[in-house]
Amino acid sequence: MTGESTTKPAVEAGDSGDQHLGRDFYAVQTAALLNGVGTRCGQLAVAWWSLSETGNPAVFAGFVAVGSATEIGTRGLLGWLGDTYRPDRLIALCYVLSSVTVALLSALYLGGVYHPLVLVFGLAVLGLSNGVREPLQTTVVRALVPVHQVEHAMRRRSSVTSISSILGPIVASVLLGVCGTGPTFVINTIAVACSLALMQTLGTTTHAPRATKTGEQSHLRTWYRSTREGFSALYRIKSEFHLALLALAVNLGLYPVFAVLLPSLTQRSFSHDTWLIGLVEGAFGIGLFLGSLGLVARLTRSVGRFTTVISGFGLTGGAILCSGLSSRVVTSSPVLLAAALVPCFLVGGIGLIMITVNTSTVRVLATPASMRNRITSTAAFLSGLAIPLGNFLGGALAKGLGEGMALAAFGAFIVAATAIASRSSNLRQVLSLPDDALQDAYLRLYPHAFPEERVS
Repeated sequence: MTGESTTKPAVEAGDSGDQHLGRDFYAVQTAALLNGVGTRCGQLAVAWWSLSETGNPAVFAGFVAVGSATEIGTRGLLGWLGDTYRPDRLIALCYVLSSVTVALLSALYLGGVYHPLVLVFGLAVLGLSNGVREPLQTTVVRALVPVHQVEHAMRRRSSVTSISSILGPIVASVLLGVCGTGPTFVINTIAVACSLALMQTLGTTTHAPRATKTGEQSHLRTWYRSTREGFSALYRIKSEFHLALLALAVNLGLYPVFAVLLPSLTQRSFSHDTWLIGLVEGAFGIGLFLGSLGLVARLTRSVGRFTTVISGFGLTGGAILCSGLSSRVVTSSPVLLAAALVPCFLVGGIGLIMITVNTSTVRVLATPASMRNRITSTAAFLSGLAIPLGNFLGGALAKGLGEGMALAAFGAFIVAATAIASRSSNLRQVLSLPDDALQDAYLRLYPHAFPEERVS
């Protein structure tokens, strides 16, 4: 045991606590759900379009890497926007950019125009939009619900994310198999447009965290200073820095699984069995969903946050390792391959939710409001630096060694990184804090990370 206090009854209340989260919270989450399903449709549509034109998974991996690199770079450079402007308006603006871009890609495909540079530019714009929006989807929760409901809200947000993970690949694979690439692009456009419409229904005003003093606008920090403060604070908050490095190792192996290796494995070995992608990714989403329903909460109360988070990293890496070994053994039948991969990805989904619920709750509660989005964005930037590299490596390894060996190598790397990170005393200290000590905990534990907010 780590000495953590039990979760408050209001947070444990399950369905009885849902009514306190509010309509606006669920409007934001529904918008995220529609965008998530639509985005997965678009990702697979781009994959099928590119692979059908080139037949080379390395080229497709290069396209994916450009989009992911833009997304990660945006998180590092534009995280200050969420600490300066209203997050609901920023999220809506991101949906505008995404819907327009996907509509353009749809028109190009339907017009029979395949131009690599245009495709790269479109993926870069989508990456920019996602890079600004994703951290805001987490930090805006603190403005929509009371403090004592944050952990409960994070579990509900994780439920929405998992449902999106389940529905996204199923809807996308069915559309690709039945209707083709064009209609899949169109569904993506419609889904993101609906997300934008939902954001316009919010009744809660999510004030800009730093626009609180009269005349402060003339003294706003410059972009450079705000960005530098975010990086400096993350480095000084050693628990977040170590967690970001561990997440970097996971991203190196996890992102290319869904973005490159699984589509490539299916397209090259079982090109007419697109249901395999939906089934396997759906199993991962079911794992996420099962964990968010209360499994992770009960596990956290039993063994503590630190043990739960470290175990989650280990399970995620082990699941990828086992899936790679399984795909090397089973090569003749998509049914047998699905039977081997589904349990691996189910366990991997549970492992990932063990990480995300606990770390996002701690980060949102422990970080002062004026730095909350920058810390979230900068941590995502640092951990996401491995995503473009992972996607490139995924394509190269798939071409040179095969998808199975690539999966096994990535999984083994994650397990090794987890073993090293488990020795971090800073990470253990913060993740072992009781619930009632989390509010602004970083300000107390790492006051040098927030020089302008020190209490004299």
